[in-house]
Amino acid sequence: MALAGALAIAAVPATVLHAAAPTTAASATPDAVAAQQRTATEKLLKELDRQTGTIPIPAAKADLNLGDQYYFVGPEQSRTILVDIWRNPPAAANGVLGMVFPKGKSFVDDTWSAVITFEDTGYVSDDDAKTIDYNEMLANMKAADEEHAPEIRAQGYPAGILQRWAQAPTYDAGKHSLVWARDIKFDDMPEDSLNYDIRLLGREGVLSMNILANINQLDEVREAAKTFAAVGSFRSGSRYADYNSATDKKAEYGIAGLVAAGGAAAVAKKVGLLAILAKFGKFLLIGVVALFAGLRNFIGGLFGRKPAIEASEWEAPADEEKRD
Repeated sequence: MALAGALAIAAVPATVLHAAAPTTAASATPDAVAAQQRTATEKLLKELDRQTGTIPIPAAKADLNLGDQYYFVGPEQSRTILVDIWRNPPAAANGVLGMVFPKGKSFVDDTWSAVITFEDTGYVSDDDAKTIDYNEMLANMKAADEEHAPEIRAQGYPAGILQRWAQAPTYDAGKHSLVWARDIKFDDMPEDSLNYDIRLLGREGVLSMNILANINQLDEVREAAKTFAAVGSFRSGSRYADYNSATDKKAEYGIAGLVAAGGAAAVAKKVGLLAILAKFGKFLLIGVVALFAGLRNFIGGLFGRKPAIEASEWEAPADEEKRD
């Protein structure tokens, strides 16, 4: 298997580690983390439930039409991949509805994968789509990542710092889809990570398909995203065009809020900030909510894929392991 690239790169709920006892990231020794990863990986490779065809996403009232070119992994096994194997903070997997991989590949291969979530924020207006300054937003998000990095490192996890737009945000008003890509540098990783975001707007919220890869796969993933972006669809009655302004909930932010805050919009909403910020207009919303961007590491906006052992060790013969 082509493991080296995937296990040496960076990649949004409760399963304990498949080891004798869970160990916190802050206190675990490298050997203990490696053992936990090895055990979780070997177990999941044997048990991985690959689902193809049309996959219902009840929480979003939507479907993923995967055909036989992709397969879906449910939320429990996705959590194992994200937390136990790829070493993301446990809260990073909260709300994850599943993951999608290309046919013939798995979480140990040098390939892209997609994390599926749904944000039940209500109808997100696209009125601001043509007036957003994405350069300014990028600067704010990078500053926020840098500000919150010490807190993340103190928890024993690698911090991720946004470097640039790998693809500037683009909104398709006809399909009500938003696509953008972030080049992210994680601590101690030899290559930057690529987070490719695809958001489909619906009547009651936003379906998120966050593609994970490394930055040198940008061209490959860009092409894959063009096809993969079309696999998601809301069901009749839950589509963007079905919105009824007289009865339906409306999100307190627009396209700018989706990109600037990402998952952090949910945090801001919980503490009541969005309602306050909405009174001061979208530009303040972009700047202030972006300060929460560092929390994306914990709630799904950024995912890491950090190995604890060399790729070759995954395939060590059983007798060699016993001698060790």
